[in-house]
Amino acid sequence: MTIEQIDPSKVMIVLGSSDMKDFSLEYSTLSFKDPHSRKILSRLLTLACSKTGMSIDNKKMLVEALPHKSGCLILLTLKPKTKRRVYRVKKPDMCLCCIFADVEKLISASVALRTKLHENKVYSFKDKYYLLIDENVALGTLALLEEFADCYVCSKISAAKVKEAGSYTGDLRVMADFFI
Repeated sequence: MTIEQIDPSKVMIVLGSSDMKDFSLEYSTLSFKDPHSRKILSRLLTLACSKTGMSIDNKKMLVEALPHKSGCLILLTLKPKTKRRVYRVKKPDMCLCCIFADVEKLISASVALRTKLHENKVYSFKDKYYLLIDENVALGTLALLEEFADCYVCSKISAAKVKEAGSYTGDLRVMADFFI
């Protein structure tokens, strides 16, 4: 068996066929899941650290085993432990999206809701009209809207897709003033 330090973070251990017999190891069964292999690899790691002076405290270790013509090569690579990042997904801002099947329903809704909604833009997209509402809507106003359109709560991302792919038709309040 030979132990050689390749660089400050890498050590190579070469086990010959006699070493493999002495440790009762076979390359095909060498695994961290096998308790015997794990015990032997732990001993080899301790031996390598004492011989090279490397420290494994607060470090992650990558262990690679490669077959060799007369045994096995084990390559140990040490990396500093880094604090694991935790990502939190924020709840996206939501808005109300009302989809009108035709322009007549849109006009009827604009006249009925003229004083109840402020500055909400209407977009046409795929032969339908979309009213995107960013403000909180009273239940009575929502019930009135649902008489004319299918209303859904959607994310700001979905609303942005409608704005980008659709064409701006106008403001609901301006439309109501036009048709009164």
